Amino acid sequence: MKFMNKFIFLFIASLFALGLFISPSFGGELELTVKDLKCMEDGKLVLHYSLISTYDFDYPNATLCFKILEDDKPLVCKELKVVVPKGSDGSEINELVLNLPCTDKDYNLKSMIFYNVKRYKIEEWFSDCK
Repeated sequence: MKFMNKFIFLFIASLFALGLFISPSFGGELELTVKDLKCMEDGKLVLHYSLISTYDFDYPNATLCFKILEDDKPLVCKELKVVVPKGSDGSEINELVLNLPCTDKDYNLKSMIFYNVKRYKIEEWFSDCK
């Protein structure tokens, strides 16, 4: 009986160890970096941002979320679905034109990148938007 217990233990341990060596590992992360929020010549706001990826493959369906706030009240909420190329180092600057006129007021910006999440998490983040 002791021999059988040792055999089962060794069998399970060897399957576990084999699984660690065979299973692929996809460790990495995505990062959204907001560079600036400027007023364009035509009077609209433009947002410059970049993306960083430590994954070794193109990451599809990442969701970028932006909120422009005035006194903690959202004025503009924008959601973008993007494919983040593998090895993105943040050097490529992307531009997003927002439908909000430039004023002398101070706007606050909140941004978030969602990946590997359910849709309700994104909707929860946008819950204070109109």
